[in-house]
Amino acid sequence: VTLFVAGVFVRHNDTPVVKAAGRELSYVLLTGILLCYLVTFALVLRPTNSVCGIQRFGAGFCFTVVYAALLTKTNRISRIFNAGKRTAKRPSFITPKSQLIICSGLCSVQVIINAIWFFVSPPRAIHHYPSREDNLLICSSYVDASHMIAFGYPIVLIVVCTVYAVKTRNIPEAFNESKHIGFTMYTTCVIWLAFVPLYFGTGNNMALRITSMSVTISLSA
Repeated sequence: VTLFVAGVFVRHNDTPVVKAAGRELSYVLLTGILLCYLVTFALVLRPTNSVCGIQRFGAGFCFTVVYAALLTKTNRISRIFNAGKRTAKRPSFITPKSQLIICSGLCSVQVIINAIWFFVSPPRAIHHYPSREDNLLICSSYVDASHMIAFGYPIVLIVVCTVYAVKTRNIPEAFNESKHIGFTMYTTCVIWLAFVPLYFGTGNNMALRITSMSVTISLSA
């Protein structure tokens, strides 16, 4: 479905409808959604140091791309509407190029967080013994739940984006895209509110912990 939508956007790239949808950020958003689905496949691969690194980086980065694009969109809509109530002057940083720079800046924060995390605690595949009979080969970050570090910044983006969605819920129909973004953010919050306690409540059940993460990533995409 994601590839089909991307194909439709490419085919009608220069039409007024696609331009009005903010095609640049829409392409970023579609890329993030595609990455979310690809990461779920990485989560079920046999753990190696490289696979653990891909899982650790990809799980948080794909969410960052998605919600950085949505946050940039809602922020733009909010600033245009608020500026329109005060003055006829066009607000700054609303051009497609400016929006891409802002979105890239938001994504770079997650890259920096991951770089520091990789340096402090390199990803490793280890043998985990939840009981005397069991010997599991898993990524080290799942044992102590430090994998949640990857989701810290995306959760902040989700919260801020939800706040903007609430602020822009009553704007005119000309900006009705914000209402769809708002619905997306409300459902995302419900999914994540269910995921966090489930992730930490699984204890030594690593299979359930990884499964819950995969389902959450798929549903949030």
